[in-house]
Amino acid sequence: MIEVEFRSAFAEAMSKFLTIRQVSLKSRTITVNTRQLKSFDNYLADNNFSEITKEAIDGWLLTLKGSESTVQHTVCTIRLFIKFLSKSGEQAYIPTIPKCHDDYIPYIFSDDEINAIIETADSYPSRWNNSIPYMHVEFPIIVRIALCCGLRISECISLQRKHFNIENGVLTVENGKGNKSRIVPMHESLTEILKAYCCLMNIHDSDAWLFPGKDCSTHVDSSKVYFRFAWTLQKNGIILSKDKYERGPCFHCLRHVFVLKSFKQLAAKGISIDNSIPYLSIYLGHSNLMQTEHYMKFTCDMFEDEFQKFANYSANIFPEVHYEEE
Repeated sequence: MIEVEFRSAFAEAMSKFLTIRQVSLKSRTITVNTRQLKSFDNYLADNNFSEITKEAIDGWLLTLKGSESTVQHTVCTIRLFIKFLSKSGEQAYIPTIPKCHDDYIPYIFSDDEINAIIETADSYPSRWNNSIPYMHVEFPIIVRIALCCGLRISECISLQRKHFNIENGVLTVENGKGNKSRIVPMHESLTEILKAYCCLMNIHDSDAWLFPGKDCSTHVDSSKVYFRFAWTLQKNGIILSKDKYERGPCFHCLRHVFVLKSFKQLAAKGISIDNSIPYLSIYLGHSNLMQTEHYMKFTCDMFEDEFQKFANYSANIFPEVHYEEE
């Protein structure tokens, strides 16, 4: 259980709220929730609020920083806490969820940039691997899996030997985002690379991590991969101002490149976007088609007619709702 000291008049209720959420949510989510509650708690305590009034909420909202989606997620968490508080008979003002404009534009690496990234990853200096002994071997494989299979960084580093079916060339992602599991077929060339990697690393036990960290007891930390990927981009001069791009070039952009390449391949085979999206949505591990549509921003210029058809189609299916975690 996360130890945190709340100071406001609602300290006890906040602790109970977190304890209940810990039963069903991942530790990473609890860590974020704790930080959000602590910030809210500090504001209430510093301003001597003994009740959660509209005045208190309005003042607190002015202190929130970050992207629109970050602010929206924070408000959702506090709304859940206030609803929890209300069930115990406490009168409190429940804030509305601020609208979030999806202004994130992914950076799409060119073919030349992808080739440069892979070449640099393959030549990553082994002398930099004091904390992660085999990072110079692991890093190129992680990049290839993200690029060729569209896996998220958390899904890549969480792979174990039992998740790699050598005979069928298939990866199994267990408990991915949203606790969803899925089967991810690979191209035979990547299967051979991963097979050779397992032999080189002597990874044969079913519970062994494909990408071990400092020792074999746990997998490599995502921050180590992010650092090396950032170094790879800098080495190749792939640096852009974040004024135009919310994130700029980053590891997650490899997933967007995978989606773009998939659309191109399917279009070349005569398969339209509106027909391919349901299959790609399952492959990517999305909960619904709206999540996959998020990855279609870069296809507007390429497939303007097809994109508009799907936009019109999805508009009739999906009502306009505001997300809130239940």
